[in-house]
Amino acid sequence: MKQHQEIIETLKSIPIFLELKPFQLARLATAVSVIELEPNVQLITEGDPLDYTFILLDGEMIVKSFVPGHGNIDTSRLGPLDVCGWSALTPVVRQRTGTVITATICRLLKMDTRILIPMCEEDHDIGFCVYKRISNVAARTFLTTRLQLLNLIVKEDAATISEIRP
Repeated sequence: MKQHQEIIETLKSIPIFLELKPFQLARLATAVSVIELEPNVQLITEGDPLDYTFILLDGEMIVKSFVPGHGNIDTSRLGPLDVCGWSALTPVVRQRTGTVITATICRLLKMDTRILIPMCEEDHDIGFCVYKRISNVAARTFLTTRLQLLNLIVKEDAATISEIRP
């Protein structure tokens, strides 16, 4: 019971859940646990099946994406209150779209999407809070990944041009 109450208190401290009523926070807490990871732990592996979504409470993580011919490239760094593993909440995506590695000691809210998705469908207030945040995270992820890939292309073009010029 004490751990459940601590999770509710943690949920209350996360801005996306501020609109939820106490009974909704208590319900949401049934799908959530808090975990702590050491630095250099691979939390998510690109291509793996989906299961959990995470909110970073403390620490820093690095997101990498595989680019053919270049290997894994850093696409973003995550800090407190950032979300990773968001693709587990999207029904169309069936596997992880990136790799996430802890850069420091990290404390995370681990949300079991097998419980969370039906909960969001049953309680639209919970669903709205969760999916409003996830849509923003997805949009930011696509933007930062696109910018990283464009930067990679510009660097390759510059290298090609310098090879051509004597």
